[in-house]
Amino acid sequence: MWETARRAVQRGEEMPDPSDARVSVADAVLDRGVGPAVDWAVGSLVAVLVILVGSGVLARYVFNYSLAWSDELAGLGFVWLTLLGSVAACRRRTHMAMGFFPKWFSQAGQRRVGLYANAAVLFFLAAMVVEGIRLTAATFGDKSAVLRIPVGLSYLSLPVAAVLMGGFVGRQTLAVWRSQGGWTATSETEED
Repeated sequence: MWETARRAVQRGEEMPDPSDARVSVADAVLDRGVGPAVDWAVGSLVAVLVILVGSGVLARYVFNYSLAWSDELAGLGFVWLTLLGSVAACRRRTHMAMGFFPKWFSQAGQRRVGLYANAAVLFFLAAMVVEGIRLTAATFGDKSAVLRIPVGLSYLSLPVAAVLMGGFVGRQTLAVWRSQGGWTATSETEED
C-alpha cells in the first residue's frame, strides 16, 4: 500500500482508497512479502552463480579438471535468475519500454495507452503460465545429464515468474484504471 501510494504521489495521481481492504491486503502481500522475497532470491542467485562459475573456471584452467555439475547447476540458476530478475524489474517498473510513446497523447490518451499496454502484457503472461505449465509437465520426468534432476525445474521458472509478474502488472493496471492522470511506461519521472 505504501509503495503504491508513494508512486501515485510522485506521478501526481490520486492515492488508492485505504479503506479498500482488497487493495491493502494485495499491496501488503506484494510489497512486504513477494517483492522482498524475489529481491532476496535474485541476490542469492547472483552470489551462487558467481561461486559456481568461478569454481568451474578455477577447476578447468588451474587444475585442468572440468566440473560438469557446476555448468549444469549454473545453467539452471541463470534461467531462474533471468526470470526472477524480470519480476524484480516489473515490480519497480524499470523494465524496457517505449517511454516516449505515451508522451504523444493527452492524459486521457496516455491512460488508454497504459490500459492497452498492460492488457497486452497480462495476456502474454497468461500465455506464459499456460505454456509454462504444459512444458514443465512434459519435461518433469526427464532427468538432466549430470545431476539427474528434473529438466522441468528449468521450465518451472516460466509459470512462476509469469504469475508473480502478473500480480505486479495487475496492480499497476488497477492504478492506471483508477487514476485520473496520465500514464508513463516506466518509473522514470523525467521532465522534458
